[in-house]
Amino acid sequence: MVDQINTFSDLQARAGVILARLNAAPAVAIAAATNPLLAVEHLGYEFNPDTRTGIGDRIRLGPTAAEKLAELRTTIARLVDRQVDPDDGPTVRRLLTDLGVLPACPDGDEPDTDPPRWQPGGAGPDPLEPFRDRHPVMEPLLEYRRVSARRPRFAPPRAFAAILSGAVTTPLTAVTGRLQSPAPEPEPDTHPR
Repeated sequence: MVDQINTFSDLQARAGVILARLNAAPAVAIAAATNPLLAVEHLGYEFNPDTRTGIGDRIRLGPTAAEKLAELRTTIARLVDRQVDPDDGPTVRRLLTDLGVLPACPDGDEPDTDPPRWQPGGAGPDPLEPFRDRHPVMEPLLEYRRVSARRPRFAPPRAFAAILSGAVTTPLTAVTGRLQSPAPEPEPDTHPR
């Protein structure tokens, strides 16, 4: 039976065992630095498909940004009446072409719809910015991409597999980690000033 992770709390509850297993497998630990979700799945765990994206957002960006991305995904889906992966450039291109935001380009000279890449100091410019005023979905889509680009995205499965197999090397030779509890929420200020 596969051990399923349904929530971020489920992942936290298993963190000690997962870290011990990663420490015992250095190649997996190094690959985990590029994509912790795929590393956990490689260890035999399974994420609930309905919560996997949110768990990944929480690991990568923290709880506040993860919550914001979830809200923006809901807004985007409502505005276009379908689920859309805002991180998938070809999916975004099809959506925006269907909506008439982007022109259909049968000759393959399509505009760049990939999310902006993270760079030290923040993300680069978004190639969709010039289309901001062409449809109501553009505002939440651009905001989603801005928030998501605050930290590097996880490596895709193919890159993770290449690192895991040793076909691609990284500058990392070892990975260490520690568990810590989140900082307690500050007490609300109930004293009038």
